Amino acid sequence: MTESARPLLGLAAKIAETFGPDLPILDLYGPDGSRLYDKMMSNDRAEIADFLEIAGRHRGTVLELAAGNGRTTLPFLEDGYTVTGLDASADMLERLTDKLKQPQWSQYAGQLDTVHSDMSDFDLGRTFDLVVLGMGTVWMLDEEQRAGLFRSVRKHLNEDGRFLLTLPEHPDLEDSDQAVEQRHAYVAHDGTAPAFCSLIEYFDPQQKLRLMSILAQRVENGAVTRTVLYAHWNHLVSATMLEKEIAQAGMRVIDRRDVQETRVTKAVDTNRHRWMFEVGI
Repeated sequence: MTESARPLLGLAAKIAETFGPDLPILDLYGPDGSRLYDKMMSNDRAEIADFLEIAGRHRGTVLELAAGNGRTTLPFLEDGYTVTGLDASADMLERLTDKLKQPQWSQYAGQLDTVHSDMSDFDLGRTFDLVVLGMGTVWMLDEEQRAGLFRSVRKHLNEDGRFLLTLPEHPDLEDSDQAVEQRHAYVAHDGTAPAFCSLIEYFDPQQKLRLMSILAQRVENGAVTRTVLYAHWNHLVSATMLEKEIAQAGMRVIDRRDVQETRVTKAVDTNRHRWMFEVGI
């Protein structure tokens, strides 16, 4: 069963039942859903300053995992780094390379190469000074996949290099076995027509799972012309457990710092705490 194919729960399940079998239910991180999510987070600059500050002490080649369409990649290119962007989505990588054809980014095209691969199991045949994994993307991996991620990173990291990754945590879930649901509404614009979006996060502390769903209703001339439910399950992991898994892969956590949340991320989740790990060999 894929992460997007797990049964829906909470409000997302009620929405699917209400709309019936004709409601499209798509993967949030698929080609269609990822565009919507990208628009939602396009103004989120959390983590960028922290990444660049730490990277400035270890300047060199950069491998960005789950590079997506360049939210973190582009600031590194602007700062003069040579970046290899790895992602499991060929669609996202295509959009990243398309961005570098735009006038404001074209000067950096020679600093980037892309790799279509799974971040939990990759072999590029070389090492890097920096490996970066942002946006709490480690949540997308289960325990076995995280072990593969850390093994792959260890193999690709220079002896004095750094692996930088971020992890969201929800302190209110640590001592609870009750499911928690958070809901937010916003309007997204993708260059064609606006979409009214209802974002729903369902946390299950017992199973250590999080369901993120977005009900998107495209509006044209005052009428809803398309309704889609996007969904994806993620895997909750604590900072303490992540440190243990990193150590099991032969690496060590050098520092763990708070990441200052931005207006955008606070609007999505007021209870979230975000860590940045600086990892070495």
